[in-house]
Amino acid sequence: MNERTSIVNVSGDHEETIVQLARHLGTNKIRRKLFRVVYGRGAKPRSKRQIMIEAGIQDSGANAQQVQNELDHLSKHHLIVKVENNGSVKDGSRNLYQKDQSVRANREEIIRLADNPKAADRIPTKRRFIVRGELATRGVTRRTLRARRRLSVLYLSASPDPDAPLRVDAETRLVQEAIRGSRYRDNVTVHYSPAANIGSLLNGLNDHRPQIVHFSGHGSDDAISADTGSVSAPTIEAIDFDLLAKALAATDVPPSVIVLNSCKSIGAAKRLAKPGRVLVVMSASISDVAAASFATRFYAAIASGQSIKAAFDQGVVAIGAASIDEVDTPQLLFDSTIDPTKMVLT
Repeated sequence: MNERTSIVNVSGDHEETIVQLARHLGTNKIRRKLFRVVYGRGAKPRSKRQIMIEAGIQDSGANAQQVQNELDHLSKHHLIVKVENNGSVKDGSRNLYQKDQSVRANREEIIRLADNPKAADRIPTKRRFIVRGELATRGVTRRTLRARRRLSVLYLSASPDPDAPLRVDAETRLVQEAIRGSRYRDNVTVHYSPAANIGSLLNGLNDHRPQIVHFSGHGSDDAISADTGSVSAPTIEAIDFDLLAKALAATDVPPSVIVLNSCKSIGAAKRLAKPGRVLVVMSASISDVAAASFATRFYAAIASGQSIKAAFDQGVVAIGAASIDEVDTPQLLFDSTIDPTKMVLT
């Protein structure tokens, strides 16, 4: 099965982490030059000498020591990653330096807060709670909510492979928070089912009659990776797309939207497509960062009364805003009986 790239430290203290990274980056000119070079073009790790050349810093005694001190500072505080030189750089360097994917995804915000410490002090974190007025949902009356549609979402997730763990727990938390802050949050019910398998899907269809069925986890061209549910020895329970299609059809109230937030799930398109149904699938492998960014914005838009098309487009924008070159991975599929610009679920 294809694996998604891990996302670091977003499940409990994301805001705290970003603020701390910004403080450690600071405004030191040499440090900033090195940071910009590491997060510039190219994905290959580079040696200190290569970084100094690209940064326009002369390779002399005092400069070399100062650069080493700043590289040590950046790697110590997890702003960059230090790895051993495996021979890929032939200049005698023992260590190489490369991007941290989580920092890369939040680079602009880290720099903004490093440039503006007062703005960092105004950000609520788990250690510093800041309350400013009411939520953005003010002004939505009970009468307004009763006039809107009610939406049920069955949100399945699985990460049974200990050698390729996914941050699906972080993704579901971010989605939950996004819906909580949305305009029609009281009309949206999300039924989370972690360590899910085929039984979880069938139970969810029976119990909740969801309009949306969502799966987050590993996937391939012909299956998704569910969880056997074992506590001591979790293993993969592959659900091929033929079986998935039969399960989704085995209900009197079939879902109208299927979201497969897993690698290469476009392989399910032919088996799951049916008149009146919308599919959101991935055309290639997708990273954890991209998957979480897409899902968070997609459900925030739906819970705000946006159409399926607008919600999908916002999810793609969120991937692009995270500086990830995966904006073409999500695909919105539907037949001629559906106008996704007019399909509103809340």
